[in-house]
Amino acid sequence: MKQLTRRTFIQSGFLGVGSTHFASLLEANSNENIKTSFSASSKNLVLHQTDLFHPHGDPDDHFDLATLFALVLQKTIDLRGIVLDFPPGHRKGDPDVLAIAQLNRLCGTFVPSAVGVSASMKTRTDSLSELSNSETTAVRLITQTLEEAKTPIRISCVGSATDIAVAALRNPDLFAKKCSGIYLDAGAAFDNPDHSEMLEFNVKLNPKAYAAMFDLPCPLFWFPCWNRVEIRESEEWGTFYWLEHRDSLKGISIGLSGFFEYMFSQTADPQWLKSILREPNQDVWELILQGKRGMWSTASLLYLADLTVTKGGDIVPVSEINPKDELYRMEFIDVECCDNGRTNWKISETPTNRQIFHLLDPKVYPDAMTKAIHSLFMTFV
Repeated sequence: MKQLTRRTFIQSGFLGVGSTHFASLLEANSNENIKTSFSASSKNLVLHQTDLFHPHGDPDDHFDLATLFALVLQKTIDLRGIVLDFPPGHRKGDPDVLAIAQLNRLCGTFVPSAVGVSASMKTRTDSLSELSNSETTAVRLITQTLEEAKTPIRISCVGSATDIAVAALRNPDLFAKKCSGIYLDAGAAFDNPDHSEMLEFNVKLNPKAYAAMFDLPCPLFWFPCWNRVEIRESEEWGTFYWLEHRDSLKGISIGLSGFFEYMFSQTADPQWLKSILREPNQDVWELILQGKRGMWSTASLLYLADLTVTKGGDIVPVSEINPKDELYRMEFIDVECCDNGRTNWKISETPTNRQIFHLLDPKVYPDAMTKAIHSLFMTFV
C-alpha cells in the first residue's frame, strides 16, 4: 500500500465543505459540563510556534490552538505570544491570524502573533543575519518576550523550528537564562525500515533548524510525532493518536463550534467574528462530527502546563500522578541529531537536560487523550 505523508493524509480533514448559509441547531453546553480550573501556584509563561494556515494544511494545528486557549481559561498557562510559520510553497493558505483573533475573542484575551521567516537555515548554525526587520518579526517577538519576562518561559514548537532556532543562535545567553524548556513536537524516534528516506513533516520543513534544536543551551523536551515515520498507529515512542471528532467536539459551545466550522469549511467569508457568534449549520456540523483527526501535540501542550493524562483520561498535575495510572512519562536521554535531521538517542541512567516522550499504554492512549481533549474543550462557554 502506498504510504502517504503526514500532511497529505487529510481526507478526514473535511476539504471543500461550504459555509454559505448557517442555520441553528447545535446545542450550547450547560454550566454543569464546564470543568473547574486546575490548581496551580503560578501560571507557566508560554510561547507557541505553529504551522497554522487558512485554508488549513492539517487541522490538527487548530485543535492544538484551541487546547492552548483552554489551558489559558483553566488558568494554568499565561500565553505570551504565537509564532506562525511562513507558508511553504505547497501551501495554498496564509498564516491563520483570524483563528487567533477568534480564540482571543472567545477567551477575552489579547495574545499577540507574528509571522515567521520565509528563508531556510543553510546550516545548523545559520542565524540568517542578512534578513530584514520585516522578515524577522517572529524572531524579535520571541527575543523580546524572553527579555521582558520576569520568570523563565516555556516554548512550544509544533511546526518548523526555524524561528526558534534563529532566535536562540542570535541570543544564546538569553535562552540559557530565560527559556526553561523547548517542547518540541517533531521527528520520529526511529526510521521506517520500509521508507528509510522519509523524514517527518516538521523536520522536512528545515532539517538544519531541527538539528539546531538539539544544540540549544536550555532543556529540551522531545515529543517525537512518530515512533516509526508515518506509521499511523499509537506506538511506544511516538505521540500520534486518532481523535474522533464526535467524541471530542460533542456538546461544545456555540463559539468554539463556530471556530471549528470556519476552519473546516475553508471559507473565504471575511466574517470571522460573526461566525463564532451564531450557531453553526446543522448539515455542515454533522459532516464535521463524522470525521476523525490525526493528532500529535496534545501531550506536550499539557506537559508545559505541568499536567498529564491518566489511563482513564483524566487530566491531573504531573506531580500528583499515581504511577499505576501513568499513561506516558518523560525519560532522560542522551541524544545527537545529524544535519540531515536524523537522530541517535539512548536512555540515560542519570538526569540530563534532554527528555523524550514514552508511551506506556498504547491501547488505551487514543481513548484517554480524546476524553482529555473533550474535557478541555468544554471549558469554553
